[in-house]
Amino acid sequence: MTLLSRTAESLYWVGRYVERAENMARLLDTGKRMSAIPGDSAHQSEWEPILAAAGARQSYDALYPEINQRNVVDFLAHAPQNASSIASCIDRARDNARSMRTAFTIEMWEALNEFWLELRARPRVEPGSGRLAPFLDWVKRSCALFRGVADSTMLRNDSYDFLRLGMFIERADCTARLLDVKYYALLKPEDPVAGGVDIYQWTVVLRATSSLRAYNWVYGGGYEAANIVDFLILNPYSSRSLSYCMEKTTEHLNRLARLYAERHDAHEICGSIYAELTDSSIDSIFQGGLHEFLTRFIARNNWLSVQIARDYYFAPMAEIAAPAASDKSAQAPSNPPPAEQKIELKQGFGEGEAAVENQDRAAG
Repeated sequence: MTLLSRTAESLYWVGRYVERAENMARLLDTGKRMSAIPGDSAHQSEWEPILAAAGARQSYDALYPEINQRNVVDFLAHAPQNASSIASCIDRARDNARSMRTAFTIEMWEALNEFWLELRARPRVEPGSGRLAPFLDWVKRSCALFRGVADSTMLRNDSYDFLRLGMFIERADCTARLLDVKYYALLKPEDPVAGGVDIYQWTVVLRATSSLRAYNWVYGGGYEAANIVDFLILNPYSSRSLSYCMEKTTEHLNRLARLYAERHDAHEICGSIYAELTDSSIDSIFQGGLHEFLTRFIARNNWLSVQIARDYYFAPMAEIAAPAASDKSAQAPSNPPPAEQKIELKQGFGEGEAAVENQDRAAG
């Protein structure tokens, strides 16, 4: 049985929004831990790079007069004006789920709906109240509960593939942004590269990606930048690495290609991104610049998301702006399909999430 493209789009965005809610919690946890490091008060706030990593600085500046912990926590956790806040993400995930309840198992709906209800009932978190860390842990557990229920109750059909596509594309985006916060924005010029502050910051990144113990199993301790970057970018066994996320994205796109007997530009773009990761080494990444590598990855990952929306007839949207690249597989298609068509998924869909996503995340 094939899916309506409207249902496919809703499933894709439920996967992305639940994952993004967890990722906002991880970013806030990173900021909280980084701000605990004693430092020069004249230096920029550790919360400024968190906003930059979230791709939300411009929206933040329109709402708040200064950057501090209280305002950033409110903006990334609760603000309805921020489409990527934890509250907004769970609102949107539930709205999408409610629009296609028949594609959800009962257990999936109950897990998401109970998450939404409890989030609405909770008071806003005030920094310094002692409630921030427990709140962030609860958000991460609630997101993990939804994913676990989905994984244990869904049929392994195209519904499952679209849900997981959204999850892995969003997860790869978050890992790249967390790495960029550490390496590009937070290491002060006066800090020794292998000093105590630097090591602490790297352990914060590992904790933010729930990778500290897994990293120690692989490397036996020793928090060297090269090993941590290798673990979070190239290690195919690390569940939050870019390589693992692209491997799973490729797997689900290939399953859809077999199911619908058709390959699209998204398959070629994803294959190009995955090939670049598998062909890279830590030495080549550092030689070319870690920040530049991550910036390119984020741009191409966002481009892949836009192309998936086009290929599977999600909401009508503007022409794709492809990231700069020299290989043919990274060029935008010249003949986009009509806004409403059939994929064997039947019909197209009116207003959706992808155009909003392309605007909201571009700032990162």
